[in-house]
Amino acid sequence: HISKTFQYSIQYCVQLKTNETNENKRNKESKMCILTTAIPSPPCGRDSSPASSRSSPPLPSRSPSSASSSPFLTPTKPQLLRKRSYENRFSIPVGLMMMFVTVSMLGFQAWMFSLHAQQLSEDQSQDYTKLTNQQLLSLRGASSSVDPLGWTNPWTGLEFQHYKKRIDDKIKAHRQTTSSKTKTCDMPLYDGEFGYELAGMIPWAYHKSIHNDCKVKTTGRPGTKYLYYFSNHHTIESAKKGKSQRESHRLPKESPLGETPHFGDDQFPTKADWTPPPYKQFFTRKNDIDVLESLDKPLLILSNKYTMEWSDGPTNHIPLETLWEILKFLTPRYHIVYNRFKDARLEDRLEAKIEKNGGVGPYGDKEMIKRFFPSVVFFEELSENLDTDDVNLLMFSLSATANKFISVQGGNSVVASFFGGTNVIHCVRGPEINYHSDHGGDFSYYHRFSNATIEVAKDAIKFCHAVKQHTALDKDDLDSLSRYCTGGEGGDVPSDDLSGVISTKKNR
Repeated sequence: HISKTFQYSIQYCVQLKTNETNENKRNKESKMCILTTAIPSPPCGRDSSPASSRSSPPLPSRSPSSASSSPFLTPTKPQLLRKRSYENRFSIPVGLMMMFVTVSMLGFQAWMFSLHAQQLSEDQSQDYTKLTNQQLLSLRGASSSVDPLGWTNPWTGLEFQHYKKRIDDKIKAHRQTTSSKTKTCDMPLYDGEFGYELAGMIPWAYHKSIHNDCKVKTTGRPGTKYLYYFSNHHTIESAKKGKSQRESHRLPKESPLGETPHFGDDQFPTKADWTPPPYKQFFTRKNDIDVLESLDKPLLILSNKYTMEWSDGPTNHIPLETLWEILKFLTPRYHIVYNRFKDARLEDRLEAKIEKNGGVGPYGDKEMIKRFFPSVVFFEELSENLDTDDVNLLMFSLSATANKFISVQGGNSVVASFFGGTNVIHCVRGPEINYHSDHGGDFSYYHRFSNATIEVAKDAIKFCHAVKQHTALDKDDLDSLSRYCTGGEGGDVPSDDLSGVISTKKNR
C-alpha cells in the first residue's frame, strides 16, 4: 500500500505540473486574444488548433462602461485562469507534502526492518543458516517436510562466523600472555605431505612452545593457520607460481621423529621433544554441551579418498558395497559428515600429476549417497566459499564435537586421531601397517596423538564389522551385526542399483 501511495503521489504531482503548464500557456494565449480583439480570427483558447472541429465563441467585448454597469456580469476567461492558477499554486505544495510524508513512512519502515533484522542476527541466527541448509537439501533432490540438515546450523552462516571470531580471540589472548618472553624459537617451513606435518612437525613446535620458554615462530603453507594456533607468530607462505603447494619428501633431520614417521610403537622416541597440541580441547565450542544436547543423534565423521597411489591406481579407499553397508547401519543412529574433499588450492605434486594424465576412473560414492542416504552431509557443501584456513577450522570444529571417526590410510587418518574417541581405519597398503597382521606400523602409536582408540583393518568385510562393533549404541545393535557386512552375499547389497549410480564421468 505504501508503494502504491508513493506511486500515485508522484503521478498526482506530475499531473498538477502538467496542468499548470497548460493553464499558463492558455493564459498567455488569452492575453494575446484580449490585446487583439479587433482581429476576428484565428480563434483563441483550448480549441484554437486547426485540427479541432469545434469553433470557439467570440470573446465578449469589454469596455469600462459595460464592466461597471452590471455587477452580475460573468467573469472573463483571464479572470478564471488567474483563479485556477491560485488553486494550482496551493495544490502543488499539498502534493509535494504528500510525497514527503510517503517517503518518510518508507524510511521509517526501512529503519524498523533493519532493527528487526539486526535483532534476528543476534538472537535467532539459525533462521539465516536454515536457508543454506535448505539449499544443500535441494542439491540432493530430496524432499521432506522436516529439514534433516537443521543440525548443521552451528557450522554454517553466522553461527560459524561467531565461532571463528571466538577462536581468533583465543589465539590473540594466548599470544598476549606469552609476549613477555624474550627468546625466539624458529621452526623451519615444511611443505611435505600433510600427514607428515601433523605427526612430526606440529607436535615438535608445540613442545617448544610449552617447554622451551620461548616465542615460537612458525611458517606454513596455505591452510595451516589454525594447525599452529599456539604459535606466537605464524606466517603463510605460498609456493612459487607454477609449483605445487606440497611435495613428497622427508621430515627435517633434526625432527624428534627423525626423517620419517614410519615405525612401530615399540620404536617410538618417548623422550623426544614431541607433544601433540590439545586440538579437541582448544577447538571445542564454548557452548559445546548445548550443541551436543541439541543433536538428536551423535555426530560421526567419515573420511574417504579415491586417488592414484604408488602409480597403481586407487588402493586405500572404501569399496562402494562396503560403504553402502556401513551407511545403511550408521544413518539411523548418527548424523554423518562425509569427507572426500580436496581443495585444488592445496594440491600436492602427485595430485597435479594425476590431473595432468587424465585423472582416475569413476568411483560413484557421492552419487550413491545422494540416492540412498540423503541425510548424509557432504563436507564440501558445508565448506563452500570458505578460504583455505577456514576449511581446516571447520573440520577441526566438527571433529572436536564428534567422538566417532571412520577414515582411510593417509593424512585424514592422522587428523581423526587427534580428537580422541574412536578411529576405525581402513588400510589395504602402506607403510603404516605391518603386512603380517592388521596391527603394527605407524597406526600402533596413533593413540598417542590424543589417547584415542585406534582400530585398523585391511580386509573390507573385517573393516565393515569393526565399524559396526565400535559404533553400536546398545546391545540390540550388537545383536544385529550379523545382518550386515555380508560382502554382497545374501542379497543385502543392491549391487544392480549401485552399478546404476556410478557415473561414466570422472569423479574424484
